[in-house]
Amino acid sequence: MPQLDEINEDGKLLIGEEKVIKGEDGEQLIIYKPTLDFFWIHGIEEYLTHIDHPQLDMFMNIKKAVLHGNVWKIKRLIVGEINRGRIEFSEEFINILMSHHIGWKYVTHRKIARYIAHCIDDEYIRRISSWCIKWETQANLNEHFSRGQMCSKLWMVDELKKIVTEQTGIAHPPKLGTVVQYGGWYATVAQLFFQNFDIKKYLSLEKDVQCIQMADDFNYVQTNNQWQFKSVWQDVDDITYDDEASFIVGTKNMEGNNVEIWVQPDLVINTSCEHMDETWFERLPKDTFVCLQTNDYFSNSQHINCVKNVKEAKKKYPMRTIYYEGELDTQLYNRFMLIGKK
Repeated sequence: MPQLDEINEDGKLLIGEEKVIKGEDGEQLIIYKPTLDFFWIHGIEEYLTHIDHPQLDMFMNIKKAVLHGNVWKIKRLIVGEINRGRIEFSEEFINILMSHHIGWKYVTHRKIARYIAHCIDDEYIRRISSWCIKWETQANLNEHFSRGQMCSKLWMVDELKKIVTEQTGIAHPPKLGTVVQYGGWYATVAQLFFQNFDIKKYLSLEKDVQCIQMADDFNYVQTNNQWQFKSVWQDVDDITYDDEASFIVGTKNMEGNNVEIWVQPDLVINTSCEHMDETWFERLPKDTFVCLQTNDYFSNSQHINCVKNVKEAKKKYPMRTIYYEGELDTQLYNRFMLIGKK
């Protein structure tokens, strides 16, 4: 272990470094900086704050303990575990809480997610935990549940609720019918839609084959409910709508047989506009109800079609009627959203 004066010139720890002092019994570890960054925890904070979750204070204790090694929060949480009684993962949970101070180097995203799901009673968090336990490193929580990603999802749901409620007069919950998400990725946002809307069908269209099963697994309750949710491989640039503003996509059922799904969207969502050109939008039928998000994150090599502002987005995606236009500062980049009819 490095000595206290061997850390670095400003006394700060680098990732994976340990800071020690000499005691009567030899070297005693006093702080350790984990090798992984758990940015997604900030996104979960945004979610719980947004829904005014009754256990938000407990979550904040967990965040301060896990991310910052706050000894008072650690003490409070350990007492809570003692009072709750020993379970299969008790030792793992204590190691997670004490990792900054005992140098436990086996803290992972899925272990923290399991601990949070153990403490916080919330179905969305339980989904995140079970999903990343199954898919392990393939379920990149930092990408899917960062503060920027979560704020963008919640923003979209909020504004759509206002619009749909006003148009239908139904608020508990507002009806959305059939939702089609273009470039659905792992479709983790679908659960927020099922929580907040009356959804008949939710179809996620994605080109990455690996995403299909992962999306179905995250939304497994609705997937197993006669495909109320289904992720399907489809290049959205190749969709051909008929005169009834509907189209057909193909997939396989549980028996491995090819089946066709007839789709007539009540809402088309695309939160990945920066990843594709405007072909998908140009092929939408007139009067399609659409919600899209894009951004000004030009420095991201995966982004091929960013915009500088809302005005440029409106020019790139012209709509006959715009119900909402806005901008969200995610700290890393600005996100732009348009909701309207083409």
